[in-house]
Amino acid sequence: MTFRPVFIIPVLVFFLFVGVSLWGLLAITNGNRDTQSIGFSMQGQTIPSVTLPLLKVTDQDEFSLNNWQGQAYAINVWASWCPPCRAEAPAIERLSDHLPVLGINQRDEQENALDFLNTFGDPYTAIGVDRDGRASIEIGVQALPETLIIGPDGTIILHHRGPIFANEMNGVIRDALITLGITP
Repeated sequence: MTFRPVFIIPVLVFFLFVGVSLWGLLAITNGNRDTQSIGFSMQGQTIPSVTLPLLKVTDQDEFSLNNWQGQAYAINVWASWCPPCRAEAPAIERLSDHLPVLGINQRDEQENALDFLNTFGDPYTAIGVDRDGRASIEIGVQALPETLIIGPDGTIILHHRGPIFANEMNGVIRDALITLGITP
């Protein structure tokens, strides 16, 4: 039986992959790598004008961010098929106690979205339907869920990627609310 070095290459590649993965995981858990800064962020920029159809019939004809100029609000982009969106539902409910939360339902079936709201609650002041995801991309959303807190002048105070849990409510969300003069 002869030794062939070519068989050792896949083993070396595997161990290299495991090593790099562990290094990245340790960097995240030690706080040496900020996962919020990955990708493009709209934080500090002006929220673009977005108009969408409404998920539910209301007294308004359409969902428009222009209607919210001059006041602080939050935008939560979610979908019924998104497990982290389900997990963050209680925190979005808490956020709605402090300022209006507008929902953007992305790439979802209306019946599924309404079932989600019946199951997990409806903290949204208004919900727009982003069927193809283009409006979400306009406001800088890359993955679900994402939440943006907007100041009265239209500036994005916070662009939070991922689900919101208690640590965010007591951390970056609280800090953004304080920046707006809202006592959490």
